[in-house]
Amino acid sequence: MLTGLLPPHHGVRDNIGFRLAPEHATLATRFRAAGLRTGGAVSAYVLRTSTGIAQGFDFYDDAIEVTGGTESIGNLQRDGAVTVAALSQWIAEQKGARVFAFLHLYEPHSPYTPPPQHRGHALPYDGEIAYADELVGRLLDGLQAAGLYDRAIIALTSDHGEGLRDHGEDEHGIFLYREAVHVPLVLRLPRGLRAGARVRGTVAQDDIAPTLLDLAGIAASGLDGVSLRGVLSGAAPASGPVYSETFFPRYHLGWSELFAATDDRYRYVRAPRPELFDLSTDGGEKRNLADERAAVAASMNRWLEQRGAAAAASAPEEVPADVREKLAALGYVGTASTRSSSGARPDPKDHIAAYEDFKAGLSLRLAGRRTEAVEQLRKVVASNPDLRDAWEILGATLVELDRKKEAVEAFDRTIALDPTSAEPHLELARLLVLDGRRDAALEQAAEYARRSLEADPRRVMSHFALGVVAQRAGRYEEALAAFRRTEEANRLQKDSVVLGLHARMADCLARLGRDADAEREFQAEIRAVPWSREGRVGLAMLYRSQGRDAEARTAVEGLVDAAPRPDPETYWTVIKTLSVLGDAAAAREWAARARARFPRDARFRP
Repeated sequence: MLTGLLPPHHGVRDNIGFRLAPEHATLATRFRAAGLRTGGAVSAYVLRTSTGIAQGFDFYDDAIEVTGGTESIGNLQRDGAVTVAALSQWIAEQKGARVFAFLHLYEPHSPYTPPPQHRGHALPYDGEIAYADELVGRLLDGLQAAGLYDRAIIALTSDHGEGLRDHGEDEHGIFLYREAVHVPLVLRLPRGLRAGARVRGTVAQDDIAPTLLDLAGIAASGLDGVSLRGVLSGAAPASGPVYSETFFPRYHLGWSELFAATDDRYRYVRAPRPELFDLSTDGGEKRNLADERAAVAASMNRWLEQRGAAAAASAPEEVPADVREKLAALGYVGTASTRSSSGARPDPKDHIAAYEDFKAGLSLRLAGRRTEAVEQLRKVVASNPDLRDAWEILGATLVELDRKKEAVEAFDRTIALDPTSAEPHLELARLLVLDGRRDAALEQAAEYARRSLEADPRRVMSHFALGVVAQRAGRYEEALAAFRRTEEANRLQKDSVVLGLHARMADCLARLGRDADAEREFQAEIRAVPWSREGRVGLAMLYRSQGRDAEARTAVEGLVDAAPRPDPETYWTVIKTLSVLGDAAAAREWAARARARFPRDARFRP
C-alpha cells in the first residue's frame, strides 16, 4: 500500500523479523521529495519506527506506551482516538501547507472491546467496526472544520478481514479466502467528484500508491501497482488477477506458505493442495474446482510464479525476546523462525484446528492461568509434535510454574526443531545451571552463540548469550565486552531494549569494584524498563553495600510504583529484597499490603 510494490519485491514477508529496506521508497518518501510535508500516526506496536515503515515521514507518532511488567494487548495498541488526535494536531500545525497524512487504526482487532457507546451491537466485533467508523469521521470532521476537506484526496482501506471460523480460522494470518483478503477501498476526490459511484471489478492495494501519486501530479515508475485514475473517470478496471500471500504459516508454524491470485471470477490458492473457486457461483469458497478446471488453475499458478511466488524468500532476522513477547500479545504468536526451507511443508488446511488450540494456550498464559495453559499446550504438542513455537511457549510457561525438569524437556524439543534460535538455547542453559549442570550448560550455550555469530555477526541475542556465559563463569571483563557488543548490535538493529542488558553490565562492574559505573548501568536499566526487577533489586543491593539504606529501600519499593498492574510476584520481590537488606519492619509492612491485595496467596500470610 505504501510502496506500490508486491511483497516479493519489497521483501517484507511477515510482521516479525523483517524491516523495509531504505532503497524501497514509500509514499511519504516520494511526497516529501515533491515538497509536501509528511506526517503519520499509528495505533499498534507492529508499525513501530524500527520496522522501516516510518521512512520519509517528517512526523511519525508511534508512541505506544508500555505500562506494565508483562505484555498485554492493552499495552501494545492505543485507542484510535489518541491516534486521530495526534495526527489532527499535526495537520493543524501545518497551517494549510500541502501535506501527505497517514492514519493507522487498530480497531477492530481481537480482543474485541468496543467503547460503551458501541456495545449495543450483537457482536463486539461489529462494535469495534462501528467505533473505527466513528474515528474516521472525527478525522474528516476536523478536515472540514479547517477548510481542508473540499480539496483533499482521501483513500480509506483495511489490511485484512477476519476469518470468524468461516474456514476454521478465528482471526487472520493463515488463509487467503475472501473473508480475509476482500477489503474495502474508498477514494474521495476533491470537490466530491464522482461522489457515491461504485466501481465493480478487482483492484489491488499496490494500486493505491501509484493512484495517489498520479492524482497529485507526481510521476512514479518501477511500481507493481497501476494508477486507477482512469477507473475514477468511469473506465472499467483491468481484468487481470491481483496478488495475495501469507508466510505466517511457514515462519511461525512450520507449515506451507500460501499464495492467491484473484480476478473478477476466480480465486486460485497455491498450496500443497491447490484450490480454485468460482466466485460467481460460490462466494463462500466451499467447492474446490482445481481438478475440474485444471487449465484455469494452471494459468493462474503461472501468473503467480511470474510475480515471484516461486522465488525463494529471505529468512527473517533474529527477534529479541521482548519484541517477540509484544507481538505475541497482539496475536502474532511465536517468533519468526530461521529453520530450513527445504522439504515439503504441511498444508495449513490440515492443521488449522491445532493452530486455534495453540492460540488458546497462549491466551491462557497471557491471562496468568499457567496451569491450564500447560494442559492446553500439552494437548497441542501431543497431536502436533513438530509445532516448534508450542514447545517453546510450553517451556516458558513451565519455567514460570517452577517445573524445571519438564521445562528442560520442552526446550530440548524446541532446539531439536529449530537449532539456530537463540532464546531456547539461553533458557535451557539457565535451567541446566540451576539444576547443577553448570559447566555443560555454559559450554553448550557458548558453542551455540559462536556458531550463530559465524553465520551472522549481527545477531543481538547471540552476543548477549556469550556475555551471559562469561558472566556466569566469573569472567566479568569478557562478559562486559560481549554485553557492549550486544548494545552496539542492538543499536544498529534499531529495534528494542534487550531486557536485563544494563543490569547484567552493572552486576559485572560491581563485581569488578567499579561501583559508580555499576550505579549508572543500573539506572540505565531502570530508565529503559522502569519495572525491571534486575535493575531495581541490583541497585538496592549496591546501595546497601555502600551504607545507603534509605536509597536502597526507595529503589526496590519503586518496583510496585512502576507497574500500574503489579502482580503478586512484584510484591514478593519487594518483600524478599527488603528482608535481605535487613529491613524486617518494611518487609512486614509490604507483606500486609500484599495480603490485603492478594488474600489467597499463601506467601503473604503471617
